[in-house]
This record gives sequence, C-alpha cells and structure tokens, in this order.
Amino acid sequence: MGNNETKLYDYLTGALIVLILLLRRFLDTYQSFATVVFCSLTMFLLLVGLFYYGIVQTVHKTILSRTWSLLALLGSGVYLFVLLVPLGLFGFSNFIKFSVPISGDQFTWLTVNRYPLALTAIVGYFGLLLVGIYFSHFALNLLAADGDYPIQALKQTVKLMTLKKYAQKLCLLFLMLVGICLLIVGLGWLNRLLPNSFLFFLSQGTIDVVAPFVEIVVIGRLLGIQFARLTGKGLIAGVGGCLIIFSALFAGINPAFSVRPVGHPTIIVHRGVINHNAQGNTITALKRNSHYHFPFVEMDIQETKDHHFICAHDNDVPIPGHGDQEINRLNLAEITKFHHVDMFGDYLRTANRLKQPLIIELKVTNSSDPQMGTRFAQQFASQLTVLPHRVHSVGYPFLRQIKQRIPQINVGLVTMLNFGNIGKYKVDFYTLQHLTANPFLISSVGRTGRPVYSWTDDSQLSMMRMEMLGITGQVTDQALRLQKLRVNYQKDRWILLLNSLQNYL
Repeated sequence: MGNNETKLYDYLTGALIVLILLLRRFLDTYQSFATVVFCSLTMFLLLVGLFYYGIVQTVHKTILSRTWSLLALLGSGVYLFVLLVPLGLFGFSNFIKFSVPISGDQFTWLTVNRYPLALTAIVGYFGLLLVGIYFSHFALNLLAADGDYPIQALKQTVKLMTLKKYAQKLCLLFLMLVGICLLIVGLGWLNRLLPNSFLFFLSQGTIDVVAPFVEIVVIGRLLGIQFARLTGKGLIAGVGGCLIIFSALFAGINPAFSVRPVGHPTIIVHRGVINHNAQGNTITALKRNSHYHFPFVEMDIQETKDHHFICAHDNDVPIPGHGDQEINRLNLAEITKFHHVDMFGDYLRTANRLKQPLIIELKVTNSSDPQMGTRFAQQFASQLTVLPHRVHSVGYPFLRQIKQRIPQINVGLVTMLNFGNIGKYKVDFYTLQHLTANPFLISSVGRTGRPVYSWTDDSQLSMMRMEMLGITGQVTDQALRLQKLRVNYQKDRWILLLNSLQNYL
C-alpha cells in the first residue's frame, strides 16, 4: 500500500476499534444470545472488510466478479474468526462463551468430560493455528491471481511458503502475544506504584486501543498486507491520542470500574482445612477448624456403587492389584478394605452438633447413578435442615432432584470451565472457578440477585481480584489470610486492569 492507503487503513482500524468498544458496552447491557450473535457478526464482517481493503490495495486487484474466489475468501475469513475466538476476539469471546444456550444436562456432560474435551480442543486449535499461519498468504494470492481459480492460489501459497518465512510468521505472532501481555501487566504494575483514578482510566483506555490495534496490524501482516512507512505522523499520533482519551472516558462510565465491593465476602473453608492443618474432607479437620466459626465449611462427597455416601474429593481410589478405580464403581466394603473413609452421615451429624453450616459438593462422574440426587435427599433430608446447609455440584440434574425433595435447601451450580448461559438455570447460588471468572460473567449471574462464590482463592492476588469483582463469597484453603485481608478500592484497582488479559489473549 502507498502512504495515503496506509493512513486510511489506520484510520479505518481506529474506527473499527471505536465500534468494538461501543458493541462491547452494548452487550454489557443487553445480554441475549441473539444480540451477541448480531454484534459478533457485525464486527466480523467489518474486520474481514478491513483486511480485504488492505489486500486489494497491496495487489491492486479485486475479485468482486469472481464467485469462487469470493467464496474462498469468505471461508478464509471464517477460519480467521475461529482462530481469534480463543485469543479473546477483542473481548467478544467472553460474550460468546457465556451466552451459548445449553441445557443443564449438556452443561453437566461437558463439565464432567472437560479434560478429554479440553485436550482435544487444544490440540485441534493449535493444529488449525499452525495450518492457518502456513496458508495465511492464501487470500493475497487469491486476489493476485488472474482468473477465478482458488485451487491454483492455494497451490501457489504452498509453493511460495518456505520454512524461514513460516518461522518468521510464528515469531511475529509470539511477539505480538508477549507484547500485549507485557503492556497489560506493565500498566497494572505502574498503577500499583502510582494509584490514581486518572492514570487508571488512561491505562485502561490505552489497553483498549493499543492491544486491538496491534493485533489487527499483526494479523494484516500475516495475511500479506504491505504497509508503507508513513511520513507526517503527527496527525496519526493525534488521532491515536484522541482514541485513547475516548476509550479512557468510556472506561470511566463502565459500571465494572465504578461499582465498589459491598462488604467483605463470605469466607468458605475449602474441604474443612485451613493452611494444610489437617487432611481434607475428614471429621478430624471439621472438629479442628469449626471453632473458628466461619460461615461455611465446603466439603466433597462421592456415592459408592452400593449407594453409600462417603467424604472424598477425588473420583478414584487406588485398589492394590487393580490400579485407580472410580468410587462410583466400587462397593463400600471394597473401599474400606484398603482405605479409611469418613461416612457423610457421621460428618453431617458432627457438623450439626458443632453448629457448623456446610456447603456440600456432590461429586459427579459419567458412572454416577441417575437417581443419585433423589437418594441423597431421601437419606439426609432431616439432618440437612437442622442448619442452613447448602449443596452444590456440577451435576445440574442432581441439584434439581435434591431441590424437589427438599425445597427449603439452597442448591448451587459449580463451574469448572465457566461457559454457557448459566444465569437461566434454576439454582440458588453459583460457585465459579476463579481463574476464568470475569466481570461480564459475575455481573450477568450476580444481577439475578443470587449469591456468587468463587473457588479456590488461595493467593492474595486472587482473593483481592475476586473481591474487587464483587464476588459474594470465596472458597479458600487460607481462611485466616482471607479474614485478615482488607481491600482498598482506590489503591488496589490496578488488579482490574489484568482482566484485559482475557480480552486480548
């Protein structure tokens, strides 16, 4: 591209960034699947249009009259869109993930099978990414070709790609990711040193302009767009500065940055243990730590094959001569022959005697009996209503069974991957995995008025981040540390800048 074309490309990129910010703000308010699809599709078409303009100006040809080439170009755009989703998609990935309408049964199946599914998805994604980078010049060669021959353009792409060029493209992508990470973390560190509202919003504005601009420019280079070395950069710099100021002001009216935490979060002792002072999920740990009188002790139970409920976190136990075996597939006698386990009935009676409310996680596997929730409620209904005990699980069908049998008990959904439109599920509270929790997810389920807990918050950073995001309670192995923690909203607001890592990486 020439100097004027490159300038116009940069201006169009700036306009697209403004639209991205506006669409994201719109989605913060209107959180339906239809609006997410519409806004994402709008952004996608404009992004493809921008890249199309850059490639056309590079090769000085167009394909508007070539049907097959147009379809191939559109397919390339969809491929690019898929590759960008795991990288944040300029902040749209979160909206897409948390608006997908899936049923409670589907959520449970996906969560229970998360490890093989995640491994398959990661391997598949990196495969697509490596192939996509290898063929990244396809659109350029498609437009440069004489005639409507997309297959020939594909062959030309393979012919021109060398190992050196491929390595350079991979390095460029890696440097982009590292650079954006350093930008976000660096501005967070600067705000930690110099806590100031003006600096905070200016930093957020800088992130929301520079990060997508860098990503769009780098993707353009990967696609083969050639940018001219600009002369007279004063106007470009001025427009960029105005964009950052606009973005900073936009961040200033974002409720995610203006709503202060209300009170200290509820402290929930994970597995009944504080700072590794006992073995988790045991009556010994419960007795040792109940005298602290924390609001809840969270613990885990599994159902055996012969329908006994035992205190255990892991799905498997080692059986000599047979390796690790699922608890759901073993009778109680087979387990107690080699392991000491506490029965949940004994644990629950002890908690009632000590007046220690529990949050009980009902563990679920592919081997779980379909009526496990009903059986659990039948066995423990009278003891579960002595104190304000709660039950949570990834198994939505089992939660519904318990709620139908014991209407007065609160049941909650545990998330591992944080996805799907879970705000519509019929539960009384949520327990979200803290690493992937973000302002949009927390606000979307929190605005329903139901408590939102996070797990497992052990580091000071994760504790502060979750409190800054307005979480209701925190499940932690470090209850005493959390009890002493005090968050200064003005001083600690730098942590919120780190949420941008999910938007752009």
